[in-house]
Amino acid sequence: MKTIRIYSDESRHKNERFLLLGGIWVEDKNAAAIENGVLALRKKHGYTNSTGKHIDFLGEFKWTKISNKYLPVYKELTDLFFEWTNKDILRSCIMLVDTQDPTVVAYSNIKKEGYFKLLYMLYLHNSHIPATYKIYPDRITNPIQQKVNFETLDKCLEAAFKKKFTPLLNPADHPGVRGFVNNITPTDSKTSQFIQLIDVIMGGIGYYQNGFFKEPKAKTAKVELMKYIFNKIVLSGAFKFTGKSYMVVKSTKFNIWLFRPSNKKSPQ
Repeated sequence: MKTIRIYSDESRHKNERFLLLGGIWVEDKNAAAIENGVLALRKKHGYTNSTGKHIDFLGEFKWTKISNKYLPVYKELTDLFFEWTNKDILRSCIMLVDTQDPTVVAYSNIKKEGYFKLLYMLYLHNSHIPATYKIYPDRITNPIQQKVNFETLDKCLEAAFKKKFTPLLNPADHPGVRGFVNNITPTDSKTSQFIQLIDVIMGGIGYYQNGFFKEPKAKTAKVELMKYIFNKIVLSGAFKFTGKSYMVVKSTKFNIWLFRPSNKKSPQ
């Protein structure tokens, strides 16, 4: 079976209606190409210090750090993301969670064990083929007040993957398959080019979805990058509005979907 990495991040701040969780799915064999591509971008936008030594662009790519000075760098990063998406080198999904939806609130999908459920849904519903999955959520996903038990998440996700993928396998072709979840390893976004990538793209979606671009104090650079990201989605032919208060993008490479719990059944 293939080995697929999943890198995930979340965007949540006080007083935001929509919480966003996003992920990148990339085959193990393609991971180095993406990392090298981002590192090449860092090298391109580096500088030469007083001793003549070249210093790469070292800052963490992050939506909250976007400024007019570095807007061109972030646009190039966006170009790379959609280039890799169009070439099937990576696939991504962003999940919207309406924190004002009574059903979402009623089933503890925001507080307590909520992030456990949301991560579970993000990984399960957007993993489409039998594979060995290595999962790397952003370490900040596990705050003390909303602690995610990754060991339990691992077990629940493994059970769900087995139910989903085992019927698709020919036992004769895969006699050694013992599990689909290789590991779930919380990762510091500062050291992960993948988490930084999804943070920026997801930040643009959230900036629009939560209406921040309309505010008088909206940063010009963020508004411009938000529009730049949307232009990329539109040009891909995948952009589609659904409803009056949220968006949906449907394609095999890039998706935005609204989380809607249908009932109380969820991993305990």
